[in-house]
Amino acid sequence: MNAGSIIRRLREERNVTQEYMASKLNIGVTAYGNIERNDVKRLTIDRLKEIADILKVHVFELFGFTERDVFLANKKKQSDAFSDINLLAVLHYFRKDKEILHAALSILKEISDVLRQQVQENTAAIHRLMEMQLEMHQQRLSSA
Repeated sequence: MNAGSIIRRLREERNVTQEYMASKLNIGVTAYGNIERNDVKRLTIDRLKEIADILKVHVFELFGFTERDVFLANKKKQSDAFSDINLLAVLHYFRKDKEILHAALSILKEISDVLRQQVQENTAAIHRLMEMQLEMHQQRLSSA
């Protein structure tokens, strides 16, 4: 089950309309419907917290964890708001973002490597030109 369908189920259990949710989130009904259909690229943590607050649930219940799971995890680690179960939920949800970030970083590394190579080649060419210019200058001084 994905976050969108869980949000829909929780909303329907509470007899709340999409229009109500959209107005509370300050977005259009179509935009809210896209959230429930998972037609959004990625929901932000802040938006997920807003939805959880409106539905009066813990944010990690939006990822399919039960109230009991959240209670037990928080009881086990009172001082750690992001217990193992919470971290797993967040990591699972944002895994796709991590894959996109990894791909972007790989591309940036390739670009950086190419640029580094070009800088090295340009630096070597500049050194050769400077040496040639120095030789020409010394030849002029010798012939004068």
